[in-house]
Amino acid sequence: MTGKDPKKFDPARAHVLDAPERERYLPTDALVALLDLQGDEIVVDYGAGTGRITIPAAHLLRDGGRVVAVDSSDEMLGHLRLRTTGNPNVTALHVADDAVPLPDASVDRVIAVNLLHEVRGERALAEMRRLLKPSGFTLVVDWERGRRRDIGPPDELLYDADGACRALGVVGLRATVAPIDLPYHFALLAIPTT
Repeated sequence: MTGKDPKKFDPARAHVLDAPERERYLPTDALVALLDLQGDEIVVDYGAGTGRITIPAAHLLRDGGRVVAVDSSDEMLGHLRLRTTGNPNVTALHVADDAVPLPDASVDRVIAVNLLHEVRGERALAEMRRLLKPSGFTLVVDWERGRRRDIGPPDELLYDADGACRALGVVGLRATVAPIDLPYHFALLAIPTT
């Protein structure tokens, strides 16, 4: 965690985001499969980090589909850009104050992995909702409060699945539990309510 905000991931630890052992409890292919990509979607990877989700999602896109990978950390975007240089299906953008430079209702999917606890009290969820087309959905995956584990952020920073559903509901997203069993995380699919 950084000295500035204990909720935020420390970019100096970026290497742990791509550690092979993470596949045991947060399988990339299974998460990407939950996006149900047909190939032409616009996907926002909110808090994209090193591109662990961005890159495999981008490989499934064609016909104008693309992943817009956003992060508030210039250092994380640097890692991401190194890994995605030359990939026409990826656009990496810096996001400040949770203002993604895309039009309202312009994206088909938003994915946010291990981000919800970092953005508590910020505008990120409302921004995700603003970006979604009426037919789109958001996939939120985060460490779950109360699950026994010896890795991840402190429990007091986390949501449980019910609390996350309520937080999504406040911004106009109705969440249901995603069809995946993860040992330390909840996974929610959220659709616009209006």
